[in-house]
Amino acid sequence: MVTAPDAASDSEWLDTMVKRLMAELEKQLSTVAGATADDSTPQARAADARTLSSLERTLERLSRLERERAMVKEKKIAKHAQDGARAALECRLDKRLAAAAKKGAAAKPQR
Repeated sequence: MVTAPDAASDSEWLDTMVKRLMAELEKQLSTVAGATADDSTPQARAADARTLSSLERTLERLSRLERERAMVKEKKIAKHAQDGARAALECRLDKRLAAAAKKGAAAKPQR
């Protein structure tokens, strides 16, 4: 049984679950596609129709999850880029402040 993980690995868990659901969806679609109309009973065809309906809903949910995952990844990438730019700017400002402080200390007359 798979349990939901902590928030740190939530994205990885979701990726794994989506992949597993897609694999299961493909397996069920293959099973339904393998059934021929010649040897199926009306009950079997009705069951296949219900299965296909369920698979359609599952595929819609998976598509929505994929879109949401893509948006989350884009936000993470944008935030990471922004954080990197901010850190670089802070570093440059710190260096300039340190240089200005040295100049200020050197310009002060000693008593």
